[in-house]
Amino acid sequence: MKFKKSINLIIQIIVISLSLYFLYNELNDNQDISKLGIDSFTDLIKLCVDNYLGISIVCLMMVFNWLIEAIKWRFLIKKIEDISILRSFQAVLTGITVSTFTPNRIGEYAGRVFRLNKADRIQAALITVLGNMSQLLTTLLFGSLGFIFFLEYFKYYNDSLILLQQNFILISIILLAISFLSIMLYFNLVNIISKTEKISWIKKIYRYIKVFSLYSNKELFQVLLLSVLRYIIFTSQFFILLNLFGVHITYPNAIVLIMIMLLIVSVVPTIAITELGLRGSIAVFLFSAFSQNVLGILVATVFIWLINLVIPAFIGTIFIFTLKFFRKY
Repeated sequence: MKFKKSINLIIQIIVISLSLYFLYNELNDNQDISKLGIDSFTDLIKLCVDNYLGISIVCLMMVFNWLIEAIKWRFLIKKIEDISILRSFQAVLTGITVSTFTPNRIGEYAGRVFRLNKADRIQAALITVLGNMSQLLTTLLFGSLGFIFFLEYFKYYNDSLILLQQNFILISIILLAISFLSIMLYFNLVNIISKTEKISWIKKIYRYIKVFSLYSNKELFQVLLLSVLRYIIFTSQFFILLNLFGVHITYPNAIVLIMIMLLIVSVVPTIAITELGLRGSIAVFLFSAFSQNVLGILVATVFIWLINLVIPAFIGTIFIFTLKFFRKY
């Protein structure tokens, strides 16, 4: 028992060390931040103080963003274990922390399921996948609409974009097809799972995947609505930051570009904490067609990254020591 307890503590220390190491390196060496003339933590604080009202609003929206995610995860996970909103919120923050040094945020699953006391951890991980699937589906749907609006409207806004028209038509068709298939899959999980029970190689894992059949279409729709609400909050955060740092663009135009940016970021493999470079490059490419304030675009991108990922990741380190990799020791 003492041995397991010691191993558990060692794993916790390793997770915290890796998280803090990746966070420190990204903050200290990130080229996107250095481009802004932010050479120290003092410079960053000064920038926050100079824009305290807007930054405060975006930070408050961040809290609501992750609180909604906690509500969504609790709603899903209660099928196998009933937990409080507070505990779910802590699990979400812990997941963000663990995801900072893992490819495509896969560590998020471990950060959450190891906060559970009784539930089967594989089933809990699959339930978390379901929640993330709803968020990805939301990103895919709105991203597809973003490409369509971009194709039909923005080509008249900037002559250079006309050259991309054929490529965008193809992309739009592919995205719409994928969106349709994804919606069909999402709302037919019960039927799909029930038909796989008799397949020989699936029988071995059926007791895990049958957890998907616990949710009605009504419940899946409620989860999707929560994902949409999170999406609205995030896109609004970025719009506020763009205007705060002098990127003057109308709300409809900005939202379409943000939807495209989020879609691209979601499908490109990255380590969560290094998404800033990708986000910055995509944001500059998209928004520079409508605003010459490249510096403002980069500042907004850096702050959305700091507020929505770095701050929650730092807070999440507090709860790492509550993770139990061994339930009995």
